[in-house]
Amino acid sequence: MKTLSLAMLGLAGMTFAGASMAVCPTDPAAPNGPWASKTVSAAVLNIVTPGLNSTECRVNVALNSGAALFAKSIVTDTTPENEGRYRARFYVDTTTPAGLTSVLRSVKLFNASATTAPAGLSSEEINITLSGSGGVPSVTFTIADSSQASNLRSVTVPLPNPNGVNRIEFDLGQGASAQFRYWVHAGNVASSDASPTGTITGVNNSGWSGITQASLGVFAASAQYRSSYGPTDVIGLDEFDSRRQTFIGQ
Repeated sequence: MKTLSLAMLGLAGMTFAGASMAVCPTDPAAPNGPWASKTVSAAVLNIVTPGLNSTECRVNVALNSGAALFAKSIVTDTTPENEGRYRARFYVDTTTPAGLTSVLRSVKLFNASATTAPAGLSSEEINITLSGSGGVPSVTFTIADSSQASNLRSVTVPLPNPNGVNRIEFDLGQGASAQFRYWVHAGNVASSDASPTGTITGVNNSGWSGITQASLGVFAASAQYRSSYGPTDVIGLDEFDSRRQTFIGQ
């Protein structure tokens, strides 16, 4: 089974596109890094040690203090090819941005988009957002679903390790009656394909052409997030992996 992207920022000796990453890359983007591109605007992106899963290094991302809505610090993967099924996993460390207790303080961590979408609708098929929903750091999965009046469905999960390292994984199918499964665990807690944190069934995303691009970082932050956190309030990210079929886990 093809691994779509093994954009692991820090595990020394892991291979990517046939080349060994014996040391941390100086830049996460091509030609020397595993990602196709990066975008850093009114923001910071630094590769630092150690990583989040006994890895050599991770990437720290943050927005500048009081940055405008367009501010972002992301890396982008373009290896997906209109995927009929898309699975992905990454580690996230929320230790630094303290006080993430308001749903109004939100920032997008991940999105994956299709090439085409139904007329008038966004090409995004999945978004993962970090916020203080329910008074605690939480992640919200939002997926495209034309069976809903809003053309969206979402679910919010409190982070098991609210001020530390967590692992996020999902499995998105494509079709008129597709399924979306998700896993949210503390970084050091094992998980299995048979026991997701939750499942959404009956998803109709047949009008979208399948995942063709994914971005990871911090972007589309709310005004309260941008006014509350600055360049030292970093979010750590590590071990992004995306596949068509197989469970990823730890």
